Amino acid sequence: MHKRKRQDSPDREDSANPYVQERPHFGELAQQYPALRPFVYTDRSDRPHIDFKDPKAVRTLTWCLLKRDFDLDVKLRDDRLCPPVPNRLDYIIWIENILHETLSSDQFQNARGIDIGVGASCIYPLLGCVRHKDWKFDGTEINETSVRCARGNVDKNKLNDRITVRYNDNPERIFLLDKGESYTFCMCNPPFYASPDELEESLQNKQDLPFSVCTGTQNEMITDGGEYGFIERIMNESLIYKDRIQWYTSLIGLKKSVRPLVNQLKSFGITNYVVTEFIQGRTKRWAIAWSFGSKRVNKAKSLDEYRPKSQFVSIVPKPVSHVRQHLLTILDELNIAYEQDELDDDTFRGGPKANTWSRAARRQLAKKQKIEEQETPLFGFQIELLDQERTHCEITSLWVNGSNRDAFESFWNHIKKRIEEACGLERGTKSKLAKQ
Repeated sequence: MHKRKRQDSPDREDSANPYVQERPHFGELAQQYPALRPFVYTDRSDRPHIDFKDPKAVRTLTWCLLKRDFDLDVKLRDDRLCPPVPNRLDYIIWIENILHETLSSDQFQNARGIDIGVGASCIYPLLGCVRHKDWKFDGTEINETSVRCARGNVDKNKLNDRITVRYNDNPERIFLLDKGESYTFCMCNPPFYASPDELEESLQNKQDLPFSVCTGTQNEMITDGGEYGFIERIMNESLIYKDRIQWYTSLIGLKKSVRPLVNQLKSFGITNYVVTEFIQGRTKRWAIAWSFGSKRVNKAKSLDEYRPKSQFVSIVPKPVSHVRQHLLTILDELNIAYEQDELDDDTFRGGPKANTWSRAARRQLAKKQKIEEQETPLFGFQIELLDQERTHCEITSLWVNGSNRDAFESFWNHIKKRIEEACGLERGTKSKLAKQ
């Protein structure tokens, strides 16, 4: 049984974040938590609102949401950043999806994370541990007051056995990895600005007044080199620790930082990376993740304009049954082992251990000569066949594993060329449906 044309669906992150589906009802929340009542007012249509420029109102709302939705009791200092719960949840969910896609279920369930600059609230480790009962976190922090407050929040929520807050007495150092230690991921919400003047200039350049108040200490808002400089230091240290941390990630607050950071990864020869975008109300943020491992991200929400191309599509004027027959014949001729998806007969996965599609290799195969294979696959692939109006087939090829992009592309080009020729397409032409 083959699939019908793929239907558009919401991003997994969006569907998983309850605050995207339904914003908090301030009136109902105030009924449940009396501390919020002084900050809720109604408009002419009797709709409840909160003044997000009132720092006390924002802190109280944040406390209520953490208590109601996560059963967390978090002390939020009035001289520290107040973490917006929906935005913080976006980042956590995105990391979850990256790990789901690239790790085994056991590795995911027992993930161990690092929060760089954990802050006074300790929000990310608290949310992560509530969402996953076996996750553990190390949080690092350069401000001693924030360390004490974060430890207090961990203790108050009885998570001392799963969250460790460590004081970093050397701001020039990012990671505090002991010998032999390894982690599943790291995360960071870095200071955005390089100086107080840059912070002020950013506020002045906004077309509208800030939607919500921004409170925080200098070390939370400002760092040498701004957020680009801070994330660049994470990248530099990742070259030292490499796969001792499976996924390195960071939030990005300024769009102007995104492209230079991607270029920096490329300059280091890192090709396994992904960039995404979060939008909550009027606030837009980005995030970047990179890995020295071979498993690549294709499903987690990402921005195509920044990522290395790992998905290729061809549409041919023949039904799925016709294309399937030719695809399997080609794979068999090339001696490439593959598996069919248990739930979908038209999804195939494999990982060739030798290049059997080059001209020289095909001559060897024709002469029944053995081609030497390496121990590990050159790359991993997934090929999906999808119905297009019952008369056409959409072939989607995904690079899912490995670092040898050239080998994957040459493999796909060979498959694509042979299938298109078998379906009556001359070289360089496209089906009419593909042009629409």
